[in-house]
Amino acid sequence: MSNLKQVKNIDLENQINPQTIDISFKNLQYYANTKTGKKCILNGVDGVFKSGQISAILGPSGSGKTSLLNLLCHRIKKTNKVDFSGEICANNISYNSKQFSNFASYVMQDDILMETMTVKECFQFAAKLKTAGTQEQKEALVHETIRSLKLEKCQDNFIGGLFVKGISGGERKRTSIGFELISNPACIFLDEPTSGLDSFTAYSLIHLLKQFAQNKNKTVIFTIHQPSFDIWNLFDHVILMQQGSFIYQGPGNNKIIEYFSSLGYKCPIKSNPADYLMKIMSQTIDNKIDNSQFYLENYNNKLKPIISEMIQNSNHGIQIPDSHYQTTFWFQTKEIAKRQLKIFKRNPLVFKARFFQSIFIGLLFGAIYWQIPGPYDNPTQRDINDRNGLLFFWTTAMFMMNLKPSILTFPAQRAVFLREENSKFYTVGPYFLAKTLVDIIPAIIFPIICSLVIYWMANLNHQDAGTVFFFLLTCCVQALTGLALGFFGGSAFSNPKTASALTPLLMMPLSLFSGFYKNSSDFAAWIGWIQYLSPFKYCFSALAQNEYSYDGIEYPFNPIKQLSFNLSKWESIIVLASLFVLFITLAFILLSTLKKRLQ
Repeated sequence: MSNLKQVKNIDLENQINPQTIDISFKNLQYYANTKTGKKCILNGVDGVFKSGQISAILGPSGSGKTSLLNLLCHRIKKTNKVDFSGEICANNISYNSKQFSNFASYVMQDDILMETMTVKECFQFAAKLKTAGTQEQKEALVHETIRSLKLEKCQDNFIGGLFVKGISGGERKRTSIGFELISNPACIFLDEPTSGLDSFTAYSLIHLLKQFAQNKNKTVIFTIHQPSFDIWNLFDHVILMQQGSFIYQGPGNNKIIEYFSSLGYKCPIKSNPADYLMKIMSQTIDNKIDNSQFYLENYNNKLKPIISEMIQNSNHGIQIPDSHYQTTFWFQTKEIAKRQLKIFKRNPLVFKARFFQSIFIGLLFGAIYWQIPGPYDNPTQRDINDRNGLLFFWTTAMFMMNLKPSILTFPAQRAVFLREENSKFYTVGPYFLAKTLVDIIPAIIFPIICSLVIYWMANLNHQDAGTVFFFLLTCCVQALTGLALGFFGGSAFSNPKTASALTPLLMMPLSLFSGFYKNSSDFAAWIGWIQYLSPFKYCFSALAQNEYSYDGIEYPFNPIKQLSFNLSKWESIIVLASLFVLFITLAFILLSTLKKRLQ
């Protein structure tokens, strides 16, 4: 209990913007360019959300609820496909997308969390990166958040997901909300928070949000589709939307029922007001007469002047702080790396599968190329061709061992990255550096295991330790290049399935220009330049030069001249390492622009 008491003593000045904030907007218009022409999504709407209240935005599908929420959160950018205008303010001061996360949080409809992290670890990660104070204060904040969200019983359980058994849907939703609440935002926006929940769990969640708004004087705004009667009675403030316009804005419960009764639409006593209002907002009712213009005219005449006055009387004069992060670059890198290592350790099946895969590939290649005759065994041209085949296919195997896993795992965690980066838990640099450093570990371990298995089985050059070491080094650099290209593919394509399908296609031209299928000196000038971008060319060159360099022994048929390799083995591996740097840099650049491309 002592830890819980410490929460009350946490200096609010160290929390992110603890003051109360009213959100207001004027003449908000939003248009989308479609194939059929310009479509109006929001039609010059005005509104205000007060602190200490929960505000619900309701309307039929396609009425503009989520678009309004995304605009208020500055999650939409102007492009040639969308355009918007209007004024969005916090305490009557305009704010931008960089300032938004300093006083507000956004909870997506989908619960995007790390499957193999526990609820408590999830909150600890958020507290370390998004709050100030001592470690004891952060731990106390985590305990208080768990207690207030009623997650004590499942705090040590995995969050779970598609492949990992975890907590229930309601617990996941509360965890998702708590992940954002840990930073003590003045405002919280939620998109369909009750989606997929049963009626009791949905009511408990909205009741929890109401307590949060009232007890801490926070501004809570969310979209909701069809609330139950019990949930409806919890709403302090309601906005009804139809075809991009407001037809009601004001207090919930009895006030909204009285308003529509004055228009001639009296809610039946035993009906759920939310269901009845959704019904009358339908475009075709009362003998298929469109009443939207009737609702809009009454709203403009009776309610809009009141809303304009409320906007003028909302909180004033609190300056929105500039964008900043609570922690340093290296602290963010360390915490993300620690989380990545936990995820790696908590997937032992994947580790075991890749370990046995490495043993199997090594044994398979070793059996196929068992004891190829070396320079002391009077090798024939056929023996040299066999050895070249082994070196090239080993080049391909090392590349593929890391290309496919990185294509699959990188997009899988990308949604988590986009959420956390958008909420300013960290920047792109620390995330990318931490993930790369952690993923390098298996990318080096498994190629070394493979290579050690096959090396003596195939009777490769083992005249000294330096030759063996260079072979292992080359294999590791080639594996890292495959990893980097996987990162590149995972960042280049918005759809993970597209990344998995298209990235391996890059291998075909790169492999064809390796110098194995056709001599490097025979390529036509207009297309031969591709070989200089091929990691297979430089890895194959380095392995071949290393394999055929026996001291004092002239290899018959001079394989190096046959293959037309002009670079030395060290020059080849330097170029290969440069390609790794190129691919990893391009992946970082693409990841940095990914959020803009997805918006």
